[in-house]
Amino acid sequence: MTGPEANGRPLARVKPLLREWLVVLTLMSVALLAINVNNGLARLDQAIYDETLRLTAPPPPDNVLIIGIDDASLAALGPWPWPASRHSAAIEALLDSGARAIGYDVSLDPASALAIRPALQRARARKVAVVMPARFRVPGANGRGYDLAKAPAGSIASHSMVRIDDDGVVRRLDLAVDGERRWPNMAAALATAMGANPLAALPAFERQKAGGPLLPQGERLVGYRGPAGSFRALPMSALLAGEAPRELIRGRVVLVGLTATGLGAQFSTATSGSGGAMSALEVQASFLADLMQKRVLVAAGPTRSLALALLMLWTVMVAMLLLRPGMAGVFGIALIVLVLFSSASLLLAAGVWPQPAAAVVALLAGPPLWAWRRLVVVNDWMTRELDALGDLGLPQRKSRLASDAVTQTTERLAATIDRVQELRRLADAALRGLPDATLLVSGSGEIVAANGAAEALFGEKPTPRSIEQAFVGNELPPFRTDALIPGGRWHGEFEAADHSVREVRYTPWRDAEEVPLGWIVRFADISALRKAEAAREEALQLLTHDMRAPQASILALVDRSSEIIPETADLLRQLARRTISLADGYLHLARADAGGYSMEEVDLGAIATEAVDELWPQASARNIRIKGERIDREALSFGNASLLMRAVVNLLSNAVKHSATGSEITVRLKADVKDWRLDVIDHGPGVSIDIQANLFNRFRTSGEMGGIGLGLAFVKSVADGHGGLVRCHSVPGEGAMFSLYLPGLRKKS
Repeated sequence: MTGPEANGRPLARVKPLLREWLVVLTLMSVALLAINVNNGLARLDQAIYDETLRLTAPPPPDNVLIIGIDDASLAALGPWPWPASRHSAAIEALLDSGARAIGYDVSLDPASALAIRPALQRARARKVAVVMPARFRVPGANGRGYDLAKAPAGSIASHSMVRIDDDGVVRRLDLAVDGERRWPNMAAALATAMGANPLAALPAFERQKAGGPLLPQGERLVGYRGPAGSFRALPMSALLAGEAPRELIRGRVVLVGLTATGLGAQFSTATSGSGGAMSALEVQASFLADLMQKRVLVAAGPTRSLALALLMLWTVMVAMLLLRPGMAGVFGIALIVLVLFSSASLLLAAGVWPQPAAAVVALLAGPPLWAWRRLVVVNDWMTRELDALGDLGLPQRKSRLASDAVTQTTERLAATIDRVQELRRLADAALRGLPDATLLVSGSGEIVAANGAAEALFGEKPTPRSIEQAFVGNELPPFRTDALIPGGRWHGEFEAADHSVREVRYTPWRDAEEVPLGWIVRFADISALRKAEAAREEALQLLTHDMRAPQASILALVDRSSEIIPETADLLRQLARRTISLADGYLHLARADAGGYSMEEVDLGAIATEAVDELWPQASARNIRIKGERIDREALSFGNASLLMRAVVNLLSNAVKHSATGSEITVRLKADVKDWRLDVIDHGPGVSIDIQANLFNRFRTSGEMGGIGLGLAFVKSVADGHGGLVRCHSVPGEGAMFSLYLPGLRKKS
């Protein structure tokens, strides 16, 4: 069986899984989209980024130095705030030591800013950039977007504002902020002074209206170089005391600012870890290192993060559908490792952080959700199948069922497997016990199983070669699966090498979905049957010969003797001919009842025409006209031509015998659905109702014309042997119609 019906049950099993798979995939995709829109995985993304940065942080550059106004400096030089002279001295000391650029992250009042102008002018003369911050208060007073405290004149004005994420961690800084003018970040201004020019990537400046808000420009992730204390640093007291080695300052970018407890700003950063909070000065140092090394770190954005998450979700879901559960789980874990490794590699190589949290969540949540739904579907399907399978006709075993549904199904499945194994043992025992040699042949030609009779005929382990050798001399083709087809050569009766007669028959071996798996081949030993048939045929021939020979002698003696009274001679002739007819009829009937006769394609129209020709002399002698209707058309069937001819002759002879002189007999051939129907219609006395019921039994006649009662029995036997039937329809006094139904053989158009 092929076509959709053959695959109905597999499709019935697969469709619910595919439906659930699509539902899970769709729901997970929608959930990822919603989470992405609401930034719901920001904390997880930040945690992954922080850990990645800790593991991949490069060492701090050697050309950046921090001068901290720390607790020791305050203890040595006095409390904060310091006078302007001390700040001037610090700048002068850095200039004398050969600093390349100075970032002085200290807020000064207007008087102090004015007092340090000489030091700033000297730095400008030496072409050493001194970057100092403008201070912003956001929002400003009276509804302004911000209030500004300008940087000291002569310095490069910058900003030192940081962005604090919602978890209190500083991960991002802005290259500049735009208002009435553009203020670069202190690190960006220092990097520009060192020739890196990171501000070139920003859009052109557009002056904001007075009182408007500050607009951040050029958001970047900070590539921290480790926990707090990673950069080389000196206390301000050592610088002002002349204790700082000049070679430690010469050629370096120096950042100066408050680091003392309670004075300088301290922030939690991505790499703070056990080192504690990090000073604002070191945050700027890390950002400066990125800009000087042209290391641009940016987040990929929500769209790309969603695309990565969907790609990973669809990939792992396809793997869950196609791979075995164990392999699919390993594949999912490998994808998580791949996503994390690729994210770290992309951050290091291209400075892009793909925000993989959504992808990781998809890989973590998708497989368990799908596994749960698949378990539900499979458990429901197994429960239905086990209910439909029943107990396979074997005794039900007592078992203690667990409380949960899955374990219950598992226990039922285990019990069913035990019963199937028992059934398999029974089937194997049944196969072994078959009296006929039987083989189970797979579609590839392998002999899967053989019973004891087959092993006795073909050897302990039958092979195609041993089977061919068992039938040597029959000119059979090689025993292969291409020979085991309807109408193949390995079908019929053959004499085996041991002189036994074997009937070879085979039927397709199919699975539960009617998919062909191979063949069941039977080699039945019919030697005894054929010997019995031969003996019966011999007995029939002997019987009919012994019945015919004396009657023929009686006829010859009656014809030659003139001493017998004519009335007695006629009676003897009639009895002798009746005995001969009885012998012939019995022989024909016995052969028809024996069945197994050769069959071929026959034309019922031609048979009917030939029967009419054979009965024409008898009919003409009594002036009876035989009329044929549509018997000149082709009416194909499958049967034995000689037996069918004898059956039609018997029906027609019976009609001639019972028809009145000068009457008419009709022989009509017509199609009846898929069969052919041959009607023989006479206008004789008809058949009484009580006789019709037993008309086709042996030795039953209408009782009027002296028949022997075997002709119609022969017709019925032939009809039965051809898969047809014969019927009589008669109204006493109006004639009779005998109808012979035979299977039709339609020609392909």
